[in-house]
Amino acid sequence: MRAVIMAGGEGTRLRPFTHTIPKPLLPIGRKPIGQIIVERLRDHGFDDIIMSVGYAADLIRAFFQDGNQFGTKISYFHETEKLGTAGCLARIPQLRESAFLVTNGDILTDLDYRLLMNTHTQSKSLLSVVTRSESVTIPYGVLKLEGDLVLGVEEKPKFAYHFNAGIYACSPGVLDLIPPDRASDMTDLINNLQTHKNQVRSHPLAGLWYDLARVTDFEKALEELEAKYPQFIS
Repeated sequence: MRAVIMAGGEGTRLRPFTHTIPKPLLPIGRKPIGQIIVERLRDHGFDDIIMSVGYAADLIRAFFQDGNQFGTKISYFHETEKLGTAGCLARIPQLRESAFLVTNGDILTDLDYRLLMNTHTQSKSLLSVVTRSESVTIPYGVLKLEGDLVLGVEEKPKFAYHFNAGIYACSPGVLDLIPPDRASDMTDLINNLQTHKNQVRSHPLAGLWYDLARVTDFEKALEELEAKYPQFIS
């Protein structure tokens, strides 16, 4: 199985740490984020990993090399310009061979990657999006209005919502809907698929999930991982 790790971002929200260390090499516990992702993909049967790199690409290549030390094959696509979270996919020829997984390079999760790919393949969809569910409580009385007439009020209502968890299963057909000549994001791809009447499937994730975008995210994740999932970071 093949997976793409999006590892080209500058990690601006993690400054000053990412001035010298690219985000995939920032440690959480004893291992860099990128190594944890690679090892979990390997453990779920992914033997061909492509890293899309840009910022500090030489450091990332020097650490991961060809992947042999991690028990898998790693190759690289070097973004010479910013292509967004989907733009590089259309420029990687081998992705047209079979279904593949895409993950952001700052997502730590206990997701069963193999199950995701199997479920996606069986669905016959072009794209499956891993999703999370959360709820938010509005700390006020929310009014229902018609013009200046108050029709009712609900005190501190709770709203449930679903959001994109930054991991995808893709069929080769999605590549035809990604512009090959400009930057494009996964949100653009999802909307483009809807425009062309293609089904996009949700793959709910209820377990462990961390988006390590800020320093506070690292602190929270490390504390919880040490307590509940020490195998991730040891």
